[in-house]
Amino acid sequence: MYPLRMPRPLAVAVTLATLALPSAAHAASLTTEPAKPCYRSEERVGFLGSGFTPSSTANLTRDGTFIEPIPTDGTGQFDAKLRLHQDTGAETRTYTATEAGNTGTTASVPVTVSAVGVRLSPTTGSVSRRFRIRARGFTTGDILWAHIVHRLSKRTVKIGALNGACHTLRARRRLLTQGARLGRHRIQFDTFRRYKRDRQVKSTYTIRVVQGDR
Repeated sequence: MYPLRMPRPLAVAVTLATLALPSAAHAASLTTEPAKPCYRSEERVGFLGSGFTPSSTANLTRDGTFIEPIPTDGTGQFDAKLRLHQDTGAETRTYTATEAGNTGTTASVPVTVSAVGVRLSPTTGSVSRRFRIRARGFTTGDILWAHIVHRLSKRTVKIGALNGACHTLRARRRLLTQGARLGRHRIQFDTFRRYKRDRQVKSTYTIRVVQGDR
């Protein structure tokens, strides 16, 4: 009869293993909201933390540099809003939340941030020259447009599709015609076919046409 009792230790072991699983499930985590592969400069992002000690403090750092202390709520969670900034190019940074009273409770998330802007070249030449256009950071859409405004007239030129996580583009386009009127031409790049001067995400240039440019 004794052999019939042998499986009991196995059943206990399985039970203990099952009871141990929740501790892994409660490990600290840090995520971003909205979740994106690339954020534009000046975009406001939520950093969501969970798995920390309730009603404690988590210190938030960026690549090891302290940003600010963040209080956790009664469930050990927090939602910190940060405005991201990038002057030029794109860069991936690591944001880390570490519990102030227990440095073993920590979580990290990588965040890629891109500057928003357009570069035009050459800066001199015929008024109807083809510009080399380089753009990045226009995460508000998939197509880049150029709106050329001169006094009361305006027209829109499709530059092309934005590619990659940070919505970059390289193209060659004519922005002004050979018969462009004299004076100041304001060129606004954005991701909307319809022109609005007050678009939040844009890059602007001014080209002055004078006698002899043609």
